[in-house]
Amino acid sequence: MNNAHSIFAVRFFSVALVAGSFVMAGCVASSESEEAAESVEQALIDESGALSIPGQNEMQLERAGDSLALVPNAAWKELAPGVWENGEQEGAGRIIAGAEGHKWAIEQAEKELSELQARSASQADEDPAVNDEIERLQAQLANLQETAKNIAAAPASLTVSCNIGFYTGPSSPVSGSYGAAALAQVSCTGGCEMFTISAQACTNFGCSPVYSSSRFVCSTPWTYGVTQSGTYGASCSSAASVSPPGIMSSWSGFCG
Repeated sequence: MNNAHSIFAVRFFSVALVAGSFVMAGCVASSESEEAAESVEQALIDESGALSIPGQNEMQLERAGDSLALVPNAAWKELAPGVWENGEQEGAGRIIAGAEGHKWAIEQAEKELSELQARSASQADEDPAVNDEIERLQAQLANLQETAKNIAAAPASLTVSCNIGFYTGPSSPVSGSYGAAALAQVSCTGGCEMFTISAQACTNFGCSPVYSSSRFVCSTPWTYGVTQSGTYGASCSSAASVSPPGIMSSWSGFCG
């Protein structure tokens, strides 16, 4: 970014980008017809229009040169440069921002994956739970690597005002069925901008592919993401990212 000081106001997780500045606002829940959770179902959401997505918590990020700093907020703790976690949110809510944050997240995922693969190789009998976790981490790593590439290819500055909203969490507020959801929504005023959204959802039924799409966005909101069915109360996780500016929201908790 060329601006010396840009302010990000994030209402977990929505962003407004104005010539390098980001201001985030929340969203309202909507529901779709209920689907049976007994079978593995993935629903890819690709909507151009005012599709509401649930709102979440609030934080602020401040850009000074090429680095990001957390504006004091008791709910969010900085784990590493470009990485924050909200301990007060149900489940583990996390924001990963910029190249630094994604580098850290990739290193963590690679370390966890290596440890699990070594554990699997040392076991006499195959452990389905370990294999499922390896599959989930492989998919998560692919998502992070794709976002990191998009960040590297992103323009240095933005000249239009754009709103970016995220929802990562249980799928029931979005689809009416149990599972996990990962959604992002983008709209712009004063011009148009090319965005890439990537999303993935994991449940006890497995992980969806890392769905990724790019679109030239103007004033009509674009919502993109995926929901995946699961069993109520089972372990779930989801993540969605938008480039530029290279921000990812992630969540892990229980299907609902």
